[in-house]
Formats: sequence, C-alpha cells, structure tokens
Amino acid sequence: MRALAFLVALWSGAAAAHAVHHHIAATSAVSVALTYADGSPFAYEKYELYPDGKDMPVQVGNTDAAGHVVFLPGETKQWRLKAFSSDGHGVDLRFEPPAVQGNTAAAESGPNRTTLALLGLGLILAAFGSYQLFLNRRQTK
Repeated sequence: MRALAFLVALWSGAAAAHAVHHHIAATSAVSVALTYADGSPFAYEKYELYPDGKDMPVQVGNTDAAGHVVFLPGETKQWRLKAFSSDGHGVDLRFEPPAVQGNTAAAESGPNRTTLALLGLGLILAAFGSYQLFLNRRQTK
C-alpha cells in the first residue's frame, strides 16, 4: 500500500506538466487592416511588429485572410509594423494606436492547479478514511 502511495505521488508531478490552460477574454485589441493598391486584402503575408525603439519584434506571423494584424498594445504608445510578401510588396508603418477602452475578463479554462491539488488530496484522505472505517468495523465483528 505504501509503495502504491509513493508511485502515485511520484507520477502526479509529471501529469501536471502536460496541462495546457487557456483564458478567453473580450479585450480592446488593435487591428491593422492591410490591402494591396487594388483593394484586395494583403492575405496570409508575413509581418513583424515592433514596439517603438526596439530591434526585436514582439509579434511575428502571417496576416489573416482579410489582411488583418491584431495585437494588444499594452502600455506602448508607438508601434512599427513591417509586412512583406514574397513578390516584393510590403509596408513599413509607424503608428500610434487609438486609445483602448479597457477589457472584460471571461472565465478561465477550468479549476486552477491549487484547487485540483486540494481536491486530489481530499479524495485520497477520504479513500484512506473509508478504508480505515471498513477495517475497524470488520475487526469489531
């Protein structure tokens, strides 16, 4: 029984390492729409987003199907967006996003790790308590 408890305790840390949590929130993001000169969207093209005065981008990726780049500006006031396509089209844009109106947080993906640990500990204690009650009743008969 002790060996089983030891193995469960040993493996419990490895199981939590595989968890991926998510958080969904309705926030005030900045959306930059990029189009070609003919009005068609600058779709699925590479971009890099830099805060003012920095040489390393904080966000890189591809524009979406409508040519949008979406990001959360945080406290940074000035931004630089470099977007480019393989055929030579592109833009190097410096801009200040409009003021954002705050955000509304939504629910987390589920119970946090502390809650799950306490639940697990409670279940283990309940199981051992039930087992002890079973043994005590059996011995008194």
